[in-house]
Amino acid sequence: MRPLVSINQVILTWMSFIAALNPLLFTLAVELLPPPPIPADFTATFIQNHTIPQNHSTALMIDSFTNPEQNDLGFWHGPSTNLVSEPGNGYVRLYLTDPDQNYHTELGPATCFDMRPYQNMYLHIVFSGSTKFTVSLNQHNEKCDSRRSPFLQTWDSIETERYARGNDIYVPLSHFEIDQSRTVSISFHGFFSEEMLSLYKMEIVPELPKGFYVPPKLETGKLFFHCTKPNSFAFGIDDGMPHLVQDVMKILEEEKILVTFFVVGAGLRDKEANLSDVYKEMLQRGHQIALHSDTHQQIEGLDTVMAIDEEIVHNIETFQRVLGIESRYFRPPYGTVGARTRQRLAAYIKDPYVINWSVDVEDWLWAESKTPERQRDAFFRDVGRGGNLVVMHYLNSTTVQYFREFIRFVKSLNVDIMRVDQCLEDPKSPPFDPNRYRERGVGQYRIQSNRKPGNSHYQEPAGHF
Repeated sequence: MRPLVSINQVILTWMSFIAALNPLLFTLAVELLPPPPIPADFTATFIQNHTIPQNHSTALMIDSFTNPEQNDLGFWHGPSTNLVSEPGNGYVRLYLTDPDQNYHTELGPATCFDMRPYQNMYLHIVFSGSTKFTVSLNQHNEKCDSRRSPFLQTWDSIETERYARGNDIYVPLSHFEIDQSRTVSISFHGFFSEEMLSLYKMEIVPELPKGFYVPPKLETGKLFFHCTKPNSFAFGIDDGMPHLVQDVMKILEEEKILVTFFVVGAGLRDKEANLSDVYKEMLQRGHQIALHSDTHQQIEGLDTVMAIDEEIVHNIETFQRVLGIESRYFRPPYGTVGARTRQRLAAYIKDPYVINWSVDVEDWLWAESKTPERQRDAFFRDVGRGGNLVVMHYLNSTTVQYFREFIRFVKSLNVDIMRVDQCLEDPKSPPFDPNRYRERGVGQYRIQSNRKPGNSHYQEPAGHF
């Protein structure tokens, strides 16, 4: 039997992508001294905003950071490969530079941990430094198997600034809306400041300190990595090169499948790229068009909520003005998602769906390399592990050349290829009828049109990743 894969191994592939995009993440501008360990008695001079009650008790000690390799439960804790950390006796200091960095502490050996006995209690974190980050409780996949894709099926998050008082964070476990019978870890990520963060303690406690205010849970977008409909598979295709879109449309037409395109607002407004007509034609053929931000930034890393709002609102407005549609499906650029992004989506869109992936073609890594065939390897690997929701782009001709092979491989598995909203069993999605779908060639929702797709001679990309 193959050994279980821990979180630190799983995150290596994704974080190597981020490191490749920005090697400067590994450098530090200044060397800082380690922080002092937190006092054992939690005196009022250190904990400034409240006093710990005399009967303060711990239901479950998760991490006191006395061991650099493992937490108090005996399981792994540590940073992603591009997050510089400094462990000490009773703390870990994190040097933050990017929203995709993360620090995990496992609740089990990469398998499911049942948090339901603690569901009416609170996650208590003692920290100092930055409050500009997300805390997430992560849910394992249905098999509780780290070898399956996705490893983390979903997670729910809180925005630390809303919950922090002094040096403490208290979060009702009920604010993490996941299946808590299948929790696997707690993570810190979504950093939007380069201020340092020091962690001293993580525990589950049965009550709040007297007078400690906990804010209400905000509405948030649901996060998906995996199709929920049995026997389904979905291609989620992000923006690409205008001169390759004709080839993509031809493949979709000939293979008689529907997919979902995640589209950047700025690309739709680019008259030279002429993608507006292309995506209008996609809509007429029955494909789903979904949101992908306005200018393709790491939204969670933006300094202000106003900047996040602009990325969301301008994308929504462009869809309405150019395509005449609304969408509640959103794929965050680079897959970067934290509490603020999900909350702001929910502020503008009723019941938003945040779509990541469980099959990564890795075109960002291999398409322009000397070994573009490794895109095939990545696709077959993730499908073999159980993944059924794809991220890919049409930025490079090699990716487009492999696209038909990807489709036919999935068909050989006797599963149904459909749009993302259909594979997530969205009651508002058009019903999937495989018989009519195959007979009509591009689905029962096709509207005949004489409009030709956009011109194919433009070379500038309208969006990426």
